[in-house]
Order: sequence, then C-alpha cells, then structure tokens
Amino acid sequence: MTAVVLGLRLGRWGVVGFSALAFFSSLVQALAFFQLAGRTPAEQAAFGKSMTQLASSLTLVLPPPMRLDTVGGYVEWRSFGGLAIVFAVWALISAGGAARGDEERGLVEVALAASLTRFGWIASRFTGFAAASFVAAAFGGLGLVVGALTGGESVSLRAVLEQSVALAALALSCYALTLLVGQLAGVRIATASAGVLLLALFFVNTLSRTFTSLTSVRWLSPFHYYELNHPLVPDAGLDARSTAVMLLIALIAGGAAAVAFASRDLGSPLLRLPVPSQPTTYEVSVNPVWRIPVLRGVYERRLGLLVWAAGIAFLGAVFVSLTKTVIQPLMSIPALTQFFGGFVQGRLYTSFLGFFWLSTAELLFAAFAIAQVARWSAEDSDGRLEVILSQPQSRATVVVERATVLAVGAAVIAALSGVVVAVASHNQGMDVSSERLAEGSLLLVPFALVFAAAGSVLAAWNPRAAVGLLGAFAFVSYVLAELGPLLNWPAWLQDFSAFKLFGTPLSSGIDRAGLLTMIAIIIVGFGASILLMERRDVGA
Repeated sequence: MTAVVLGLRLGRWGVVGFSALAFFSSLVQALAFFQLAGRTPAEQAAFGKSMTQLASSLTLVLPPPMRLDTVGGYVEWRSFGGLAIVFAVWALISAGGAARGDEERGLVEVALAASLTRFGWIASRFTGFAAASFVAAAFGGLGLVVGALTGGESVSLRAVLEQSVALAALALSCYALTLLVGQLAGVRIATASAGVLLLALFFVNTLSRTFTSLTSVRWLSPFHYYELNHPLVPDAGLDARSTAVMLLIALIAGGAAAVAFASRDLGSPLLRLPVPSQPTTYEVSVNPVWRIPVLRGVYERRLGLLVWAAGIAFLGAVFVSLTKTVIQPLMSIPALTQFFGGFVQGRLYTSFLGFFWLSTAELLFAAFAIAQVARWSAEDSDGRLEVILSQPQSRATVVVERATVLAVGAAVIAALSGVVVAVASHNQGMDVSSERLAEGSLLLVPFALVFAAAGSVLAAWNPRAAVGLLGAFAFVSYVLAELGPLLNWPAWLQDFSAFKLFGTPLSSGIDRAGLLTMIAIIIVGFGASILLMERRDVGA
C-alpha cells in the first residue's frame, strides 16, 4: 500500500491536471451542443443530421459518431473521442517515467532496498495509475453532467460511470504496453519506442476506416475496442466484451513487464543489440560534436528528432492522400456551402489543407514542445542540470541553448513535413501553393517556441508541475481558439490563444501581428525563465 501511495504522490500533478482537462473538455462541449443545436427536438435533429454528414468524413482522428442529436452522443464524439488520445499520451508519459525515469532518479533502488519486490513495484505503479485514470475519466463525466444540467437535460450516472470505466481501461492498456516496451528497450529510446507503438496502434485503427486492407489487423489495437463502447448514447451502452479485452491487454502486458523487469539489471534493457565490446575508458570523448553548443544538443536528441520528423511527415502524407476523399462529400452538404465559400477561390485544396492538416500539425508541434519541457524538468531532478552547470556554464546559457536546440529541431521537422506534403500534393494533382505551404510550415517553429517559452518558465519555477501545467495551458489555448467563435466569447479572451496567433497562413497568409506577438512571448518567456533559474536552487 505504501508503494501505491508513493506512486499516486509522484503522479499527483498528472491526476489534477488531467482531471481538470477532462472536466472542462466535456463541460465546454456540452455547452457548445446547446449553443449550436438549440434546445428543441426539431432543431437538435436537424443539427444531428448535418453534423453526422460532416463527422463521417473526419474519422481520421475521431471515431464514427452516434446520435449527434443528443448531448450524450455529441459529447461522447467531440470530448471523449479526443480524450482517448489525451489519456493515451498521459499513459505514455507516466509509464515512461515509471519504467525508466524512476530508475534514473534512484527511486527504484530505494524501494527495492526497503524489501519491496520487483513484481510489487510494477504492481504498485500499475494500480496507482489505474486509480488515477479512473478518477480523471470520472471528472470528464462530471463535466458532461454539469453541462447537461445547464441545458435543462439530465444524463444517467450509470452511463457516466460506464464511460469512465471504458476510458480508464484504454489508458491502462496503453500504460501497460509502455511499461513493457520500457523494460525491453534502452533508456534513451524506451519512451520514443513506446510512442511509436501506440501511434502505430492508433493509426491501424483509424486508417482501417478508409483502407480496408487494415481491417484484418485492427483487432490488435486497444483503440478499436474503446470505440465499440457507446454508454452515453441513448439505447446503446457499455460493450462489456470490448472493455474486458482492453483490461486483458493491460493485465497481459503488465504481467509481461513485471517478468521482464525481474529478468534484467537496473539501468539496462532486457534486449540488447549485438555490439562489439570496447574497453572501459574514462577519457573525454574525441567526438568534436560534444564541444559545440547547440549541435551537441541536437546530436544527443537525434533519435527522438528522427522519430518526430518521420512520424509527422508520414501523417502529413496521409492527410494529403485523404483530402480529396474528404472534400468531395463535404462540398455536397448544403449547410457547409457558406463555410467552404470562405475559402480562397482557385485555392480550395490549399485552404482546406490549412484547415485540415495545419490544425493537426499545430497540436503535434505543441506536443513536441511539451515533450522537450518534460526533458528539461527531468534534467533538474536527476542531476544532469547540476553536471551541466559544473562545466562551468551559466544558467542563462543553458536556457538559451535549450531554446535554440528546440528551434532547430522544430525547423527540421517543419521543413521535412512541408516537403513531404508538397510532394504528396503534387502527386495527387492538387493545386497547392508552394509559397503558402512553406510559410505555414515554417510558422510552426515560433508556434512551438511559444509553448516552449511558457514551459521554460514553469520548469524554472516548479519542474515537477511543469508538464501538467503546460498541458493545461495548451488545452485552454486550444479550446479558446476552437469554441470561442462558436460561443461568441469576447475577442480579447480569444486573443489569449496561441492557436489564434498562428492564424490561417495557407488561406490568408501570415498574420504579421500574430507573428510579432509570438516573438514577443518567446523573448519575454525565456527571459523570465533565466531570472527564475538564477533565483532557485537546482533540484529545489
């Protein structure tokens, strides 16, 4: 029990942050439903019909919807469909820390020295995350209840409980798979390898809706079983069999992770690539890259950067290949004629890619920045920052080098993904403006730096809370940009969103005022983080 409490204490910021995120996500979507669909059955039926036509063409990320004429069906699609991705990322980060991060900080050695078995350690972290994910998912259901009451309707508490169980089961299966990969792979590539696995399982499921050749293997994906549950939809309910499969995946992967952990040495992977043996040496590395600022940071992160670049570029190519398939049915929906009429004439595909692809790329670059901030926070607690400062190297130099390394990495990812999207668009015969595409792709670099600047401030102030608070900031910023115009929120409030600062570069060009604002935020944010680092002791 003590180990479980320790696990909950280590992840308390994640529980608080993701509980708040799930609550406000469901609450905002419930309020948006009554704003968009109206309150009469006839209005809601008409809204549900139009939205179902739209949703059927946007299944690359969100699952196919059911009963969008009801607040439960709409929130299940818009909120809990997206929360599946969010909770999977949470599971990835949390399990990555439990599998490898705790070893680097010495927590596992302390726990084992206190007579806790290796199986007990894995079981305690597994149990702790199971409880945490269910609590966070339940807060998502609570947000729906509050939003529905505001609209004069009610939602079954049993349905909310069942939805919470399904979402927690998905998160737990992703957590167990990450734990298992963490035992097999080395420290530097464990989390990245697990991320690749989860991303592959996610796209095996989503792409199987378009490419029928994948339907024969989507049974491997826990995301497929999650989508079979519709407890918030009237006359549907929880699919007990699919939920049991997700829990079975979690138990099998968790058990295999415990066996693998018991079979390996601390700090070493279970599977080692055959490499020629070399004599132990304490001499300084002769590789000149380690002596060049910025370049050494990029070189150290080269594997992770390669994974990010390849993954985002691949996703961009997939979006391009699906653009024509998505546009044609959408253009036939009368309710969306006015919306598409706002696209620049003669640049339909360019404008639609800006709406369809770049909006997704923004989320991915925000996630990239959050991942780097997580690394900065870890360096503070595991002693690496202390070693860097002992070189000697000033704290201001550390912050500037971190920002520059992130900018270079984001530029590499943006350039590669932009080139891939341009080539794929040309092969598809789409009239995409190369100039606008280049501008939109490169604008993702300062966009990522905005989140990095905010994260740098948080990491300098409170490293343990930095990732959770930055994730909450990203979520609020996204909600302001997406729902602000629909709910007629004040313009000054919408201006706080980094996503609004990005604008629509493919359809209307770069928003110079937004770009200047982002640059100002970057300068002020990293400058403030320097001041905060100067005032705080390392590890405090």
